[in-house]
Amino acid sequence: MRKWRLLSICLAAAAACGGGSSGGSTGPANSNPGGTGNPGGTGNPGGSVTNTVNLADQAFNPASVTVPVGTTVTWAWPSTCSDGYGGYYTCPTHSVVFDDGSNIQSPTQSTGTFTRTFSAAGTFKYHCAIHGSSMSGQVVVQ
Repeated sequence: MRKWRLLSICLAAAAACGGGSSGGSTGPANSNPGGTGNPGGTGNPGGSVTNTVNLADQAFNPASVTVPVGTTVTWAWPSTCSDGYGGYYTCPTHSVVFDDGSNIQSPTQSTGTFTRTFSAAGTFKYHCAIHGSSMSGQVVVQ
């Protein structure tokens, strides 16, 4: 009985810390090594960086990512949007507009991807042109 309780606690802790497998390209992305968690980064040694930001529910998820210099970050719009009742609808449009004066921005779209490679250290804040500051995020490059 005690072994099962200890096993349950260990499994719950692993799940809370992101253990287990991720759910594909539109789910949490931990598939590209080279950033947070790797030697030289922060977090768990040998881990991998989240360098895909998903756009859904008028939010960037995750809202903040930390990556090393030279990393390409991908913003991914969903391929389909579910109404939660078994139906699907046209996904809302969003964009990624950087606040750093670089004039780098994605097209306004409802599906697809947008990428940016970060070649210098710094904090790069961005927002959706449609939703403004209520839909914003940042990339911290170390």
